[in-house]
Amino acid sequence: MYLQETWVLGESVAGSVSEQSRRRVLQALRDDGRASFAQIAKSVGVLRHQVAAIVQSAVADDELHLTVSVSPDLLGLERFAYIQIAVVGPVQPVRDELISMTETTFVADIAGQYSIDAEVRVGPDPHLRQTLDTILQIPGVSDLRTTHYESIEVNRFSPFHIAKAPLTVDEVDRSLIMHLRKDARASYRELGEASGLSPSGARLRFIRLVRSGTIKVVGIPVRVGQPESLTLGLGIRAGVPVNELLPRLKALEPEFLAVAIGAYDFIATISADSTHDLLVTLERLRGTQGLAEVDCWANLKIAKEQYGGSDGLSSASSRGL
Repeated sequence: MYLQETWVLGESVAGSVSEQSRRRVLQALRDDGRASFAQIAKSVGVLRHQVAAIVQSAVADDELHLTVSVSPDLLGLERFAYIQIAVVGPVQPVRDELISMTETTFVADIAGQYSIDAEVRVGPDPHLRQTLDTILQIPGVSDLRTTHYESIEVNRFSPFHIAKAPLTVDEVDRSLIMHLRKDARASYRELGEASGLSPSGARLRFIRLVRSGTIKVVGIPVRVGQPESLTLGLGIRAGVPVNELLPRLKALEPEFLAVAIGAYDFIATISADSTHDLLVTLERLRGTQGLAEVDCWANLKIAKEQYGGSDGLSSASSRGL
């Protein structure tokens, strides 16, 4: 009874905050899932207990997923590609096959010439070619348009491995990461208990992993199955050298941005809390100097969104990554 009354009180507190403030609280956790509630409260202009109530409610309602994302190279993933898939006949059987593939990290129904898009992350050659062949053999698939990522420049929900030398991850690190997967906001005392360290030792390990770009704790909005995800995919062709256009595209603060080879020079994703905000960003994009052409497709329904999972951490780490 006490827990139920406490939860109802929390929902009431969260409901007393304006929708704009609520969105700002959740946005603050997208880049740092362990951000201090007190600091978020100060920046948004609400009370700390209101921030806690908002987050608890969003997690309970499956609106926000707090998790740890692991650098792809730590998982043995070396190549990344964006695929647009043309389908003849019903889309669902094709979509289900794509969702079941371990190589896909993103799958969505889209509007336009192609029926589905997907992002794949694979190991060394010839894994990418084998993955594309597997997709081509799915009944109903009639055509693929593939764009290979040369480099990922922005990814809100995944870390970048920025250490000069490969970071050695040991059993203690793996224990810490696996506990973060269960509880992304676990205290350093709890992380220490899970990994056999003191709280200060766990803190130092955590900071080392984050600063090296090995892990990132994020608050990912749950968009799978939502009818209105308010995200747009962009295929961008440059009219100037790619390195000249790149900083201008970063200034638009996309959710994802990759330098690409193939159908496009860049693949990007933009997201917003309203259609109006999406249109504003699109207008800014179209006015960007050096842009040659932009293809845009709406993600009508996201069916899979899974970045930086730690399922393959043990086997990848055992190879010395």
